[in-house]
Amino acid sequence: MKNWINKMSKEKAQRFLFIGVLILVFSVFFISLKLLEPKDKPIVPPIENNGDDDDDDKDIVYETVIMPLNGAEFEIIRKFWSYDAPAEDQLKSIIVFGSKYYMSKGISYAVNDQEFEVVACLSGTVSKVTDSPVYGKCVTIDHGDGIVTEYMSLGTVAVNEGDEIEQGAVIGTSGTNEYDSTAGNHVHFQFKYKDAAINPELVIGKKVNEIPNLFE
Repeated sequence: MKNWINKMSKEKAQRFLFIGVLILVFSVFFISLKLLEPKDKPIVPPIENNGDDDDDDKDIVYETVIMPLNGAEFEIIRKFWSYDAPAEDQLKSIIVFGSKYYMSKGISYAVNDQEFEVVACLSGTVSKVTDSPVYGKCVTIDHGDGIVTEYMSLGTVAVNEGDEIEQGAVIGTSGTNEYDSTAGNHVHFQFKYKDAAINPELVIGKKVNEIPNLFE
């Protein structure tokens, strides 16, 4: 019995000794890591906003929507239909084709029934060029940010699909079509924002970054 007690005491002492050695080893390890740390940690100064981002925004030059024709003494022969427009403008925005009446979704410009050059109201990419027996030759330009313009009733076209064109570049000349034959020689100009037809008179003279604020 005495031998068994001595044996248990010896095993218990060995167990405590082993635990003590482990504690000592881990203590030495963590103390070594602490000693290896740099005493003076580098101080990183806070990043200050010096307003450069705002300056970059100020440097952006936004185009101003221009007329689709250059400096000629034009006449608006077809208005944009609006329920809020005066009766005179509403009457001027009705197109008679065949035996039906249609509301104009743009503005038709004419210069004494003479041919004139038609220009891009903004820079953009020519997305479509068509030749319709009803609407005449048509050019569609994508200006980005949801803005698209269409130029209809052209007599000639000077651009191709995929062309990158600058604001004011000649895209063709005015002409006639069957859809609005009483208008004579003219260009029918449509301005669209996010697929909705917009009265061009509301955006001509406005910068492109101002347009969303007008309709949203």
